[in-house]
Amino acid sequence: MEKTYGTCDWCKQFTANLLRLDYIDGISNHTCSECHDLARIDVRQFNLAEVALRVKQGRLN
Repeated sequence: MEKTYGTCDWCKQFTANLLRLDYIDGISNHTCSECHDLARIDVRQFNLAEVALRVKQGRLN
């Protein structure tokens, strides 16, 4: 397996084996294994709020 090196978008530490998290709007961020649980919660909350906003905007139009 190929290692992915880079900077964690949550703790800003340079590390190997970054994990990719995708937002519903198409943007993605990378997280280290130490921040993964918190980052996954953050991305999930954003995605749920984005879906709710899109549903609300769909009702208004």
